[in-house]
Amino acid sequence: MIKTIFKSILLMLSVGLTSVNVMGQTLKDFYIPSQSNYNKTSFYSPSQTGERTESTRVIYYINNGDETWDIVDAHMFQGKPTAIVTQTVKISTTEVKMIKSVSTGLYETNKKRNYEPLRVLLKIPPTGQTLTWTILGEGGNKPTKYTSSWTTVIVASVSKKAIKVVSQYTGWEAKTISYYVQGIGLMMTDFIDEDGTVLPFEKFDGLSHEEIKR
Repeated sequence: MIKTIFKSILLMLSVGLTSVNVMGQTLKDFYIPSQSNYNKTSFYSPSQTGERTESTRVIYYINNGDETWDIVDAHMFQGKPTAIVTQTVKISTTEVKMIKSVSTGLYETNKKRNYEPLRVLLKIPPTGQTLTWTILGEGGNKPTKYTSSWTTVIVASVSKKAIKVVSQYTGWEAKTISYYVQGIGLMMTDFIDEDGTVLPFEKFDGLSHEEIKR
């Protein structure tokens, strides 16, 4: 009996250590760029033939110094913003939760929203497993289902750990796949159409640093 209990404890410790080694120090390693002092990620939307279009996106990462971050997400066309969302998030070792947001787009300007309970944007899956959760739409709209799992991506000929997140709006056949890469954060987004065809939606255009005035 004692032997059995001892073996079970060793097994749990082994699984725990494996999970830590896979995920790195914290979930922040996969959500916030950690290379150099980079605080900006750039993307572009490719055409059907893979060429660069004038649709681009930039994400700024601002550390508030109180265990929260402001993530400024700007979508642009021909260099001019079409939508900007600032999310204030709190990052634990296993989850990224949104506390509040401010949105500006075609139909709203500086729309402020507070979330209670906090919205889960990302969950880190156990080793070799997947996690699933849902988020209600604004105003009680149908929820979006999210599933996270482990994968690898190639960055500059180097294989890197990544968290793959598949999201699907209720009632839609299409899905979106986001890849959060260790040391980089969000790196690329693919779109799966109703026929199951995977199409590149946003491609990584590099990390950089930019002084941000607040």
